[in-house]
Amino acid sequence: MQQNIKGFLLLFFLIGFSFISFQYFSNDVVETVPVPLTTSTTTKAVPVIEIEAYKAPAFNFDEIISSSLAKIDTVCEKTGNWFSLTSSCLEQWINAYITITENKSLYSDHYEYSREYFIENYKFIQENELEAIISSLTINVKLNFYINELSEVTEVLRIKQDASQSSTSIFLSDDAIQNAKLVGTEDLLGGCYLNDIDNESSDTEWIEVPSGNTKDSTKFNYGIKIEPSLNLDSNCIKNLLFLILNDEKGWINVTEKSFNQTSIEDSDFVYVFATPEKTDELCYPLETNGIFSCRNEQEIVINNFRWENGAIDFLKDIEMYRLYLINHETGHLLGWGHADCPKEGAIAPIMMQQSKGTNGCIPYGWPAYEIVRSKFDY
Repeated sequence: MQQNIKGFLLLFFLIGFSFISFQYFSNDVVETVPVPLTTSTTTKAVPVIEIEAYKAPAFNFDEIISSSLAKIDTVCEKTGNWFSLTSSCLEQWINAYITITENKSLYSDHYEYSREYFIENYKFIQENELEAIISSLTINVKLNFYINELSEVTEVLRIKQDASQSSTSIFLSDDAIQNAKLVGTEDLLGGCYLNDIDNESSDTEWIEVPSGNTKDSTKFNYGIKIEPSLNLDSNCIKNLLFLILNDEKGWINVTEKSFNQTSIEDSDFVYVFATPEKTDELCYPLETNGIFSCRNEQEIVINNFRWENGAIDFLKDIEMYRLYLINHETGHLLGWGHADCPKEGAIAPIMMQQSKGTNGCIPYGWPAYEIVRSKFDY
């Protein structure tokens, strides 16, 4: 019995000791809970930088260009070249150039302002300002582009200052050169030769082409006579000469006087269509050698050899050569001397001796250079 009590007490002691030990060790274990790392941030107030508002230009450069170019007639526009042979077209292009460039310093000043504004404030530029700034930064590019587009005008203005005839060059597109041969009749190509050759000898030395016009002191009065053996249609020559002489691409744009056909008696000068032999006789003491034409005193002598055959550098373009022949000799009568080819690939001046060669210039039958020079008081 006593032994049983001892066993019971021992068991109770062991249970109690185990319980106390468990509690002791349980309280001694520390549960580790991950502690999130926290960073202490101090929010600093970003200072508001106030910049001066961008000042947009008071002008719209694109509208200035568009409105200026819109005033140029369609007929005055040319592929590859601005230059028109009419005084009205020339005036329109010059006005456009003046309008576009007259405030060049204003454009440049605003360009510099926009450039500096962008460099200094690009971090703070508002989106609604960016488009206006970019537009202003393209002004110089656009201005230079249109100045180049009008380069022939600027060249003419420069020539006005240095008064050098050979320093100007006029370039025309192939289409413009071809269109220059349009004078309102197809007779330029045929040359007014009759289809039926009249081999009968004529008792008259000259055919004087009649005209119902009287002498007009406000115009150039000219007569026409033709050597009978040339077999030229006098009425055709009469019409063709009138169209060439009074074409706005021609001398009337220089002299500002038109040409009026009259009788030989009332004329100021006479166009003479002659054989090579008669040409040499009428041109003496000038040496035409049977192959050239001339202006001698008040007679413009057209050598039939050239009228029929043209010249080497014109190749087979007989229409352009006939325009050249009439306008070149008429230029001499009006006081213009010979000129040289200004630059290879440019059209040849009418006063160049194109029958002898064009030296790299494009053969041309109208007084383009003389028109330009006359407009600037040469």
